[in-house]
Amino acid sequence: MDSEDILRWLTGFLSLAWAVLHIAAGYNAATLASKAIGESSLVFAIYSEYFGFNAALYIFAGYEIISGTRKLLIPFTILFMWNTALLIESHIAPAPILGKTLPIIPLVFPVLALDFLLVGSTILTWWKSSVRV
Repeated sequence: MDSEDILRWLTGFLSLAWAVLHIAAGYNAATLASKAIGESSLVFAIYSEYFGFNAALYIFAGYEIISGTRKLLIPFTILFMWNTALLIESHIAPAPILGKTLPIIPLVFPVLALDFLLVGSTILTWWKSSVRV
C-alpha cells in the first residue's frame, strides 16, 4: 500500500466520520435552532433535512474516495469547503433561515477540526492522484 492509498483511505474514513458526527450534531443544531426562534416544526424539519442530506452526501463521498474515484475529488472538495465556510459563518453572523447567530456548543470545535482535516486531506488526495512524481 503506497502513500496515495493510505491518504485515500484516510480521507474516505474522515468523510464517513463527518457523516456520523453530523447526524448527532445535526439533531442538536436542529433542536437549538427550533428553540431559538420558536417555530419548532418548520425549522427543525429544515435543519434536520439539511444535515441528513449532507450526511448522505458525505457517505457517498467517503465510498467514492475509498473506491478510488478521481473525477469527483474536486466537487467533493468544493462541498467540504462550502460546509466548513457555512459552519464558521453561522457562528459569527446570523445563520441562514434563523436570522440569528448559532450558539457555540461543545461539538462545534471537533466538527470544525474534522472539517479542516477533511478539506486538507481531500486536496492532498487530489494532488497525489493528479501529479505523478
